[in-house]
Amino acid sequence: MLFSHSSKHPVPSFDLTHFGHANALRQAKGLGDQLVVGVHSDGLFTKKTTSVLEEIKLHKGPPVFSEQERYRLIGAIKWVDQLVEGAPYVTTLETLRKYSCDFAAHGDDVTFTSDGSDPYHTVKVAGCYREFKRTEGISTTELLSRILKRMESLEENQVHSGSPHRVKPLRRSRSVDSFLVTSLASLQNQTTHSETNQNHAAMNTAESPTQSDFGWTNCGIPYMPNTLRITQFSMGNLDSYGLREPGPDDVVVYAPGAFDLFHIGHLSFLEKCLDLGNYLLIGLHSDSTATYENRRLGTILTLQERLLSVLACRYVCNVVIDAPYKITGRFLDHFKVNYVVVGKDTELRLLTNGEDPMKIPKQRGIFRRIDSGSDVTTSSVVARILKNRFDYEKRNLFKEARESEAITSLNRTSEGLCL
Repeated sequence: MLFSHSSKHPVPSFDLTHFGHANALRQAKGLGDQLVVGVHSDGLFTKKTTSVLEEIKLHKGPPVFSEQERYRLIGAIKWVDQLVEGAPYVTTLETLRKYSCDFAAHGDDVTFTSDGSDPYHTVKVAGCYREFKRTEGISTTELLSRILKRMESLEENQVHSGSPHRVKPLRRSRSVDSFLVTSLASLQNQTTHSETNQNHAAMNTAESPTQSDFGWTNCGIPYMPNTLRITQFSMGNLDSYGLREPGPDDVVVYAPGAFDLFHIGHLSFLEKCLDLGNYLLIGLHSDSTATYENRRLGTILTLQERLLSVLACRYVCNVVIDAPYKITGRFLDHFKVNYVVVGKDTELRLLTNGEDPMKIPKQRGIFRRIDSGSDVTTSSVVARILKNRFDYEKRNLFKEARESEAITSLNRTSEGLCL
């Protein structure tokens, strides 16, 4: 075998955890038998004065998710065997020995510390480094850019449409807190009659989040949905959970939703769902249905992108793609559903004919509201980003410029070698 202990130790920050992170871990797991994942901490190293939070800010920009959120989210990805909390940004041979790892693994993208050096230089020189292919069309940098552009686009649309609930145009000098209060409240909590009728059409005419300008940080192309990637994400989990048909003794819990920007609120909700049964069936709503639910904010990730994030969760047994908003008796019987669950505060909007989409589950006595114990929502994640929007915009521009310069330098070096 290539590895004496067959273990790896990739050490990114995994902030704003997305399907690209999950795909990285899937590929890393394929390099051996056991996958040990190191995640940066927000706190202090034990008995040291160096703030790891400042280290992450220095190298990656301010984190969106807290350390505890990142630990739990990465630990719930089905290819992870062991999680190391508070991992250093620079991976050394001492780190590998400490966790009985044979080598470190990272994507084939360019990685730098704040001083421009390679955080994997030591392990590369020692021959203890492996690479896997970076996932196209997604990165934390690109995802942050999508969110910021979405909010600006919504503002512009409100101004041009003359909406009675439009927010004032965003100005650089405005208070961010004031912007959050007005724009998020307006986008999500105020609905006119015309808005209700136009929600489905709005998503169909909206610009796809994958049609933005793509740079070095996401391989230069959007994510292209394909059956191979879906198949890859459907495999790889051998524990009691995982994608499978329900057995005769299984209790099927059906959880419909958008699951956009898969976060700790989603994970906490799914973990609580398992208190009702042992088979977790996810109903993933389409982009248009999610827009109807979430009003004008819509989804940041597309249906196919959200699918990968859900498939990566070790608790998920099956996913209904483009699940119906109205749940029928035929649907419940086909999937052998024992419980239909939504979040404690989830708003169930009536259909255009005034009908309750959960009418049948309620009549059967199988409808439940779940208190996840978490107050994190997709909206609150967006709010976190908006609070630090100027830092993220600066970070994105700096990171893209630095990586572009590095690629240009490497290309020049390659051209020189060919002369």
